[in-house]
Amino acid sequence: MVLGLWPEELILIPSSLGGISPILTLMIIQKYSNHAVDLEQIFNTTHTWSKKKPWLVLSAFILPTVITIGNVLNFIVGNESQLILLNSERVELRLALIVIVPLTFFPGLLTSPLFEEPGWRGFALTKLQSRFGRECGSLVIGSYWWLWHQMSNLYWGLYPTPISYLSMLGHSFVIDSLFNLSGHNLLTAMFAHQSICIINIYLYKSPNNLSALFILAIVWALVLVLRVFESKSGFQNELAF
Repeated sequence: MVLGLWPEELILIPSSLGGISPILTLMIIQKYSNHAVDLEQIFNTTHTWSKKKPWLVLSAFILPTVITIGNVLNFIVGNESQLILLNSERVELRLALIVIVPLTFFPGLLTSPLFEEPGWRGFALTKLQSRFGRECGSLVIGSYWWLWHQMSNLYWGLYPTPISYLSMLGHSFVIDSLFNLSGHNLLTAMFAHQSICIINIYLYKSPNNLSALFILAIVWALVLVLRVFESKSGFQNELAF
């Protein structure tokens, strides 16, 4: 599409194939690996959602809250000339956002989070972290997750930068920690993933590199806090299998 070799009006076809590729890959591997990969087992973790409500709530709100706090602090320290919290296209929605955001959030769980998270967190993360350790496993997942998005990002005019890489990597580390802390509950990863979609749709993103770096630092501070909680929760013992 970037090279003009695929019609723009047919973007739905390759983007849909790309979007479902993680879960589709798992289905193919499951079939030809004598169920060494077990999708049913991965999805069975969602059955304990009622016991994981605090983690689901935290996963839905923690990243949007951190980005909002970052926008406020950017204004306070003078990185921004005015306080802006919402995407300019969403400002006119005002109080209607109280209804619109949940209507965006919950149906959205059945798109990218459902198609991607069984592969990223449900399968690959636990395997990589048990083999290479917590940080290295998250680094591999986050880096590949970033790389995997680049073709669609390029089409939409979002070119790769060090800040965009570190931002997406930080978000991935947060999802990994929430997933681990919730006892490997897939819904937790899906909620956190969908919260990033909410950020992209509704929250203000400054074009100012200084503001972006400030928010990036806050996101990685959150990563550090979550990693400390993981260490105190006996993470290494949980993955020793």
